[in-house]
Amino acid sequence: MRCVSGSCSGSGSTVLKGHASSVYSVAWSPDGRQLASGGVGGAVHLWDVARGVGVATLEGHQFYVCSVAWSPDGRQLASGSRDQTVRLWEVVNVRN
Repeated sequence: MRCVSGSCSGSGSTVLKGHASSVYSVAWSPDGRQLASGGVGGAVHLWDVARGVGVATLEGHQFYVCSVAWSPDGRQLASGSRDQTVRLWEVVNVRN
């Protein structure tokens, strides 16, 4: 990949599509195999990075998700939202 003045081209980039609008937070799983993302719409998406596909959509927030963070053992994911809630998700059963 080659990046010049903020513009990148070439191989080595993967685009993960699934959010309907802006993404505000992403976090790598502790093992580096998955990515969690949250944003407008209130959903948290889990991605299998190697395959470039979504593996789960976690819904429950009433407003946009502004932060996501994995537990050190990778079994839970925390998400914080503008709806003034923090949700703890058990993700061990949805991980690939």
